[in-house]
Amino acid sequence: MGRTSQFDKLRKKRRRKRLFRRTVAAAVLAALAAAAVFAVTVVYQLDLRSQLENYAASLRGGGGFPVALDGMTVHRLLPMGKDVAVVTSAGTYIYNSSGARINSCLNNYRTPQARAAGGKILTYDLGGADLRVDNKAKQLHALTVKGGSLLAADIAQNGAIAVAQTGVGVDAMVLAYNPRFELMYGWSVQDSYITDVALSPRGTRMSCAGITMEGQHIVSLLRVHHFDRDQEVARVSLPDEVIVSMVWDGQEEIQVVTDKSLYLFDSQGEQLAKVSLPGGLVTYENIPGHLYIAYGDYRDPAGVTIQAYDGELNRTGSGRVDRRLLALAAGGGHLLVLTEGQLYLGDAALKEMKPRAHQDLYQVCLAGNSVYGITPEGLTRSGL
Repeated sequence: MGRTSQFDKLRKKRRRKRLFRRTVAAAVLAALAAAAVFAVTVVYQLDLRSQLENYAASLRGGGGFPVALDGMTVHRLLPMGKDVAVVTSAGTYIYNSSGARINSCLNNYRTPQARAAGGKILTYDLGGADLRVDNKAKQLHALTVKGGSLLAADIAQNGAIAVAQTGVGVDAMVLAYNPRFELMYGWSVQDSYITDVALSPRGTRMSCAGITMEGQHIVSLLRVHHFDRDQEVARVSLPDEVIVSMVWDGQEEIQVVTDKSLYLFDSQGEQLAKVSLPGGLVTYENIPGHLYIAYGDYRDPAGVTIQAYDGELNRTGSGRVDRRLLALAAGGGHLLVLTEGQLYLGDAALKEMKPRAHQDLYQVCLAGNSVYGITPEGLTRSGL
């Protein structure tokens, strides 16, 4: 009897061991499954695949600079990390810092427009129907609007996009898509023509610039939307002004440039600051946390004045040029001032502005620690 009891004890001990091993194995499998699901979700949400494709494309070897751009009419240069996008009449071409063409975004747009953010570039045909999104390696999405034409579009740092178009029975329609290009928000505009859209960095909020007539006066409208709300958050009237630029900064405040003023609004549409422009606006550069405006006539003794403002619209510095101003380009803590026959480099606050060697440049941009430019020989690159 005692012997049987001993066998029973051994069997029970073995059963407990087997149960323990099975429990541990099940827990390990469950943990691995959860980790796999989490990894897939992270890759899906953060778009790590696109980031890896961008990284690999940036490492490709090239033949150096200058890069010939035979037969291309260049409209704009846009920074994409340390690489550059060349927006032309035939398409947008992305080059890395070695001079290799890493993506060709071909199109037949009549009026090509482009916005770049988060390693992706959105190009669309203003007044046309076609839009596409690319990273540095390949096309990610294409869209053709039905029953209307494109008025404006923007892409957020996280890859969300917003598209404004004409529509039947409305002044405009604005549609927003998440980074997977799934429709997440729609707005039918009944009371103004939409001229621009801008997304917050996380792609959860949007501002729209509208224009309408009140009596004999042109009125610009700043419209603010949050994608977790059904109703418009704010509608701000700016009489006798025209909004020319909107940018959301890292605090999710909106930097606005009009033909007469600079504004800073919070995400609820409350005005936080305003600066009246001292003269006719020649050009501007509006990037998160910094604003630069140029005014005056280079033929006058005073020349053209460039003023710098921080993200709170405090004036931080200024400079003057006596040549025709072609462009301002900011980024990475620097400001490029391109004039006819001379290029200047300033710090972000514009405390100083020094001339640089000029190469017959007529387009420039800052990308990483490089200055990209367009000359008669093609695309050039030089260090800061």
